[in-house]
Amino acid sequence: MMNNMKTVLLFGTFDFLHSGHIFTFEEAKKLGDVLVVSVARDIAIETIKGKKPLHSEEERLALVNHINIVEDAFLGDEKLGVYSFFEKFFPDIIALGYDQDALKEDVETFIVEHKYMTKCVTLPAYKNGETTSSKIKESLAL
Repeated sequence: MMNNMKTVLLFGTFDFLHSGHIFTFEEAKKLGDVLVVSVARDIAIETIKGKKPLHSEEERLALVNHINIVEDAFLGDEKLGVYSFFEKFFPDIIALGYDQDALKEDVETFIVEHKYMTKCVTLPAYKNGETTSSKIKESLAL
């Protein structure tokens, strides 16, 4: 990335892509010049949520790559707490969803331990969290 450009990195599962995700991409993009997205691996989702996502990691990555404000998207680490993206992207800001408090705490600890200058920001919820993927899947009986 170019030196003067501010890079924002966004984490997420992005299963069953919906308007709440688009809102999240837009809010993250407002924080900088370049938006890079880390799409959670199937194994990581299964570890955290106890079940596999509806769409595979490859499908979810392909969908995110079609969002025009996303400069680059990649699959996250299979092992939790690794954050290897720092070796490539050096984000100025890490944007996290309103429901990612545990991840934020872990990332902030990692940043301090590795002496990075990255700032973590919690993004606002879309429609008070009424359109989460799990709520949509539940209403569709998926």
